[in-house]
Amino acid sequence: MVFVEPTNLDVLALKGLHLYHAGRSNCSGRVRLLLEEKNLPWESHQIRLEKKENVTKEYFGINPKGVVPALVHDGRVITESNDILAYLEDEFPDPGFREVAADEQPEIDRWLKLSGDSHMPGIKTIQYYKRNPKTMQKTEEEVTLYRQLQTDPAYLEFHSKHEPGRSFSAEDAQGAANLMDGIFVEMEKVLSEHQWLVGGTYTLADISWAPSITTLLADDHRFGPFDFDPYPNLMAWYERIIRRPAYQASIFAWRTQKWDDD
Repeated sequence: MVFVEPTNLDVLALKGLHLYHAGRSNCSGRVRLLLEEKNLPWESHQIRLEKKENVTKEYFGINPKGVVPALVHDGRVITESNDILAYLEDEFPDPGFREVAADEQPEIDRWLKLSGDSHMPGIKTIQYYKRNPKTMQKTEEEVTLYRQLQTDPAYLEFHSKHEPGRSFSAEDAQGAANLMDGIFVEMEKVLSEHQWLVGGTYTLADISWAPSITTLLADDHRFGPFDFDPYPNLMAWYERIIRRPAYQASIFAWRTQKWDDD
């Protein structure tokens, strides 16, 4: 497990589980879902992405990529959502969500890696393309601040498309959709034969992927939701997961949250 060395030293004093997260973030959602499934107490530090609360020296001092989520457990910082799932599973193994045969354990890890690797080039690109470009575009001041804080080349390149005069193109979106369709074809095949992604039981693989489907199904952008009609078995799997009380509490309750100042 790789821990981040924070430059925001305030977090070193935190005791228990503290999650820095955003309500509608699918990466945040998968961590909340596992916390809920394990019935673990945790303290919420909600980051309002629309108000750029993640683009501050203080938050970059916790997560050096400036994205959500970040978990702090007794002063230890973990920042990649699927790494957080693995960490929580190791630290709090009961109830367990890797209850499959030894030869199937690598398959859970493969689905977790695929979830993480496809997020920015796939889900996030689709998500950002479909939003109104005017609401996504950064000011010159915001661009300058982001470039001062961000050191990761992939994030710098991705978010440069929010700079004045730039946007995600239809070609970007089509490439992202093709990437996700390739993954969903594989998921559909697996789920045509099994109820769950790995080993016939609900695991971290399912927990990691389900919030991403919620994000792609969202109808709050200008071109509507991703088309899942070709994937009936995937949708049946998704319906099984969203009926779980933990999903309602960790995903939908946060996505529909209203702010007093909205």
